[in-house]
Amino acid sequence: MTVINTGIKLSSGGVIHSDYLAHAQANFLAENELDNFIASCGSPLRKSIRVNTLKISVEKFKTIADSYHWKLTPIPWCAEAFWLEFTYGEQDFLLGNTPEHIQGLFYVQESSSMLPPFALLKEQNIEQPLIVDMAAAPGSKTTQIAAMLNNQGIVLANELSASRLKFLSANLVRCGILNTAMSHLDARKIGTFMPGQFDYVLLDAPCGCEGTVRKDINALKNWSLDAVKEIAKLQKELILSAYAALKPGGKMVYSTCTLSPEENQQVANYLVEQTDAVIEPLNHLFEGANEAVDENGYLLVLPHQFDSEGFFIASFRKPNSEVETVPLKEIYQSPFVEINRKIKKQVIDYYLAHFAINIDLDGYELLQRDKEVWLFPENISRLNSHMKINRAGLKLAQVYPNKIRSSHEFACCIGELAGRQKVEMDRSQLEQFMQGRNIEVTPELVDQGEVLLCFQGSIVGLGQNQKGKVKSGLPRELVKDNYRYPIC
Repeated sequence: MTVINTGIKLSSGGVIHSDYLAHAQANFLAENELDNFIASCGSPLRKSIRVNTLKISVEKFKTIADSYHWKLTPIPWCAEAFWLEFTYGEQDFLLGNTPEHIQGLFYVQESSSMLPPFALLKEQNIEQPLIVDMAAAPGSKTTQIAAMLNNQGIVLANELSASRLKFLSANLVRCGILNTAMSHLDARKIGTFMPGQFDYVLLDAPCGCEGTVRKDINALKNWSLDAVKEIAKLQKELILSAYAALKPGGKMVYSTCTLSPEENQQVANYLVEQTDAVIEPLNHLFEGANEAVDENGYLLVLPHQFDSEGFFIASFRKPNSEVETVPLKEIYQSPFVEINRKIKKQVIDYYLAHFAINIDLDGYELLQRDKEVWLFPENISRLNSHMKINRAGLKLAQVYPNKIRSSHEFACCIGELAGRQKVEMDRSQLEQFMQGRNIEVTPELVDQGEVLLCFQGSIVGLGQNQKGKVKSGLPRELVKDNYRYPIC
């Protein structure tokens, strides 16, 4: 341990500010934990991934992991997730470039961040629930929730930062998420727009990020108690809005990736003091959880306890009430309308004949905006007439009098259902496709027009076949000019 003027220098090169260390020891860090805490903060963070069960089974993914020589260690609180080790040296640069990541078969997600969705939905038994993730980007928890629901119900993914919305949207598409709507709102207003409407609410609040020091070595370098207290004011406003949006009988989880009680226990206790919220203790959330739970039942995961990021999770239930809820005002007019019968028939007939897909899916409905046809979760009006929705469901296609042009979203989200017009690419063709180049296929294998391009049986994207020459339909923002297939 190296002591410097401003604090403790970590083995990673980062610094724990001396004021922060004193604050931690006074509030949540026992004396006998100090050395382990400092050592953990300076050590590299273990890679962790979550298998996207909307697209692949865990068992099948294990076979893929074996082919890369990855060692998978189960994460106790998520049956679909693993800590990942590279058996042939450091290869983390490969993860984002693997076809399986591009295809949405797995999500690179820190293990502790999987805890809030698990706490929220561990005992979910509501058919077609309405859920809000109040600070959703870049989408790790939203995609986890959607997978836990098997794409049923409706998940409102809200994000205040406009610049982060495109990353959220890209991850939803990549992972084949159909049941999500996106909004761009100050989350403090959601409780006003939709009071008492959501079966489940997740508030993974903006915070001081003290628990992220293992991947951000400067997270604790310039720490100040004044900054902590300032952000706690926002968190208290957000938690009241989140609770206001919750249905009577509904469940809510508040979480942060920070450790100070001002942003955690004090915010959770503030909710209990100001409302009728009932704490649901998390002692039995997973085996070993009791080691990290305080007297209130809140879970504070320190970096050294489970060799992970630091995280705080609190769970609440809103008591059932006999008070009649006030009808919501319909203040927004959606640009989407009921689909024209003729166009609906044209679309359904096309996908059935060309791809052998029945797109008239249970739990979803087709809506129209000008030439665009979209696939929405049923009852989307529960949201989009009461608040401004930026995007919901998926854009299926643009419809013209004599042709239909499918979207990349169609390929990623429901292309797996196709019974025909699939082209299996080899490694060389995959590289060409990811570079935005055309590929050549055997003309007799597929008809003219749109084709779904696959690698090792899973969809990568869409192409346009003209006599064996397939033009790439990969959106420009996803093209990787120098893409090469990763070799382990």
